[in-house]
This record gives sequence, C-alpha cells and structure tokens, in this order.
Amino acid sequence: MNPDLNALLRLGVALAIGLLIGLDRERAEDRKAQAEFAGVRTFPIIALVGCLGAMLDPWLGSWVSAVAFLAVLAITVISYLRSSRDGNVGATTEVAAIVTFLLGATAGAGQLVLAGAAGVAVAVLLVAKARLEAMSRTLTAEEVSAVLELAVISVIVLPILPDRGFGPWALLNPREMWWIVVLVAGLSFVGFVAVRMLGEQRGLAVTGAVGGLVSSTAVTLAMAERSREEPASRHAAAAAAVLASAVMAGRVLVFAGAVNRGILERLAPTVVAMLVTGAVSAWLIARLDPRQQVAAGNRIRNPFSLKAAISFALIYGAVLLVARGAQEWLGDKGMLAAAALSSVADVDAVTIAITRMGPGETVWRVPAVAITLAVVMNTLIKLGIAMMRGEGSYRLLVARALLAMAASAALVQVWLFVAG
Repeated sequence: MNPDLNALLRLGVALAIGLLIGLDRERAEDRKAQAEFAGVRTFPIIALVGCLGAMLDPWLGSWVSAVAFLAVLAITVISYLRSSRDGNVGATTEVAAIVTFLLGATAGAGQLVLAGAAGVAVAVLLVAKARLEAMSRTLTAEEVSAVLELAVISVIVLPILPDRGFGPWALLNPREMWWIVVLVAGLSFVGFVAVRMLGEQRGLAVTGAVGGLVSSTAVTLAMAERSREEPASRHAAAAAAVLASAVMAGRVLVFAGAVNRGILERLAPTVVAMLVTGAVSAWLIARLDPRQQVAAGNRIRNPFSLKAAISFALIYGAVLLVARGAQEWLGDKGMLAAAALSSVADVDAVTIAITRMGPGETVWRVPAVAITLAVVMNTLIKLGIAMMRGEGSYRLLVARALLAMAASAALVQVWLFVAG
C-alpha cells in the first residue's frame, strides 16, 4: 500500500474512534446538564494525538508517545479532581479519554482492526449505560454468581483440562467436552442477556425469540401456563412458543457447524426448512388476532449454573458413548435409535455428539438423518407439553405449527437421503 495512503487510513480510523466516543460524551453532557472536559471535538483530537505519536515513534523514538500520554493523563487527572470537588464523583469521561488515546495509538501502530473493534466496543458500552444499569438492577445474587461461574469455566477450567481421549474408543476428551459446555452455556447466556437488555415487557414475541436461545422447551411450557392464566393472550403465547422452536432449529445449525462444517450441506436444508416454517407459522398465528394485548412473558431465569454445566457434560458424554456404541454394534440403525431416544434428554447434546463422530462410511447422510430425527422427536415432545399444559386455542395453534415444522424437516431430509 502507498505509504501516504496507509498513514491517512490510520489517521482516519483514529478520528472515527474519537468521534464515536466523543458523540456519546457530548450527549452525556446534555443529559447531566453539566460541562464535561471533553466532547465531540476533544475526543477525536485525543485519538489523533495518540495516533500521531505512534506514527512518529520510528523516527523520533517512543518518548513522543510517552510525553503525549502523560499530557493527556495530566489533563484528565486535573479534570477529575475539579469535578470531584464540585460533587461529581463519576470518572467515565476521564477514563474514556485515556482509552481513546490508547486506541488512537493502536491505530497509529497499524493495528486497525483491533483499534476499530475496541473503539466500537467502548462506544457501545457508553451508549448502553441505561440498559446495562437497568439489567444489573434486575439481576439476582444467584444470577450474578452464575455469571462468575460461567467466567470461571471458560477462562480458568477449560485451559487446564487434559486434551486427550479417555474411555471406550477414546471418545471422552475432557477439554473438548468442556469446550462444548462453554459453547452451549455461552449461547444460552446470550439469550438470557438479550431478554434482560430488551426488557421482558417487549412482549411474548420477543421473549419467545430470544428465549429460544435459552430453552425452547422452557418457553413452550411457560407459554402453556400463560395460556391458562391469561386466556386473552393465547394467540401471542402460541406465536412465542412456535418462534422459540424455530430459534431452536437455528441453534442446531450453529452447534453442528461449530463442531464440523462438513455436515451443513446435508443438514442445513432440513433445519432451514424447519426454521422458515416455524417463523411463518408464528407470524400467521400473531396475525389471527392483532388487537390482542401482547403481555410480557414469564420471567426467564439465567439458564447457567455450575450444576447445569456438569449435568450437560455428563449427558453429552453419555450420548456420545451410546451413539458410538449403537453404531458399532447395530450399524446406522443403532445411531438413529440412539439419536431418537437421546433427544428426550437434550437435542443440543445429540447434535454435537453425532456431528463430532464424523461422517464415517456413509459420508454425512446418516448423521444428518439422525440429527433430523432427534430434532423432530424433540419438537413432538414440545407438542405434547403444549397439549397437556396449554388451554383452548393455544393447544391447537401450537400443535398445527409444530407438526408442520416436524413434517417439513422430515420431508426435506427424506428427499435429500433418497436423492443421495
């Protein structure tokens, strides 16, 4: 790349980072009705100072960046001392100024992707202040502990586990199994955070969509209970339950692709057909009574706990062994039977276990059929839950939609299997 163009690109990224952060700090000044030491003009300048310092280092030495950083640091410290003397104990703007300088220096050093990504992350954190504070107030002590436990299993436990196979066929690799636990728990936690940040008062449709990332079975049960408690919201509750199952289909695709992308060619058409059928069905159900009040759903609890993580690891290990053993002793029919039976416990575990076993002699035909069978069985189980626990039109609406989803998945997979 032309040196001049490269230099302009670095300056441009630094300027963009400063503008992003400065825009929020300018709005914060208006919100608090008090002057901040830096705003929409000062922050871009701070970022440019950091960028220029890093760009001049090869010719003038690192003392330029050091002096520039000390100057920015001195200004921010003086500003904080003055604002704290006036009774304002917040230091967000001052800390943001220091981070902006460092991000500008990162861009000046040529790490444009890192600087840009970190700059966007800082800007999002600043803008999302109200939602983050609201979410933190809704979290219980149990849920905060669960967040810490999730961090522990991800950052501390995972790296120290042995990375080799144990047990029959050397299938049980502790690090690999725990990575699966982190993946599933992490996606479920994303859904939980989405519910908290969007607010459970956004209605059953939102609760169903993001609740599907947590547990579509739990959403189906919760909506069935709501159909009994609030007959006026039966259509909305049914739409939410169906939408959660559609999102569950998306989960299957994500987990299968994360373990081995090779299966997607055989599995994606089936899962996409199910997802589209569910989404369209939910939309049609919601349109049946547009005047209906779409009330908030039952409170979705944080799905993660250390006990739940260990339970999933045990289920996953058991499914892995059962599926492999059934395949060894009974062939492809054994894998299909194992998938169907194991789907009662956890469809995620079935998906990951079968995908991890690989294509074998059948390429991906039989594994894709096995996962489809598990998803269909799991969908029929939720249909049973809706029929047993729901009331009135909720049962009929959910039953029709889930049957259509199961049928679409089965038909597409049969067509793929026959076509070879």
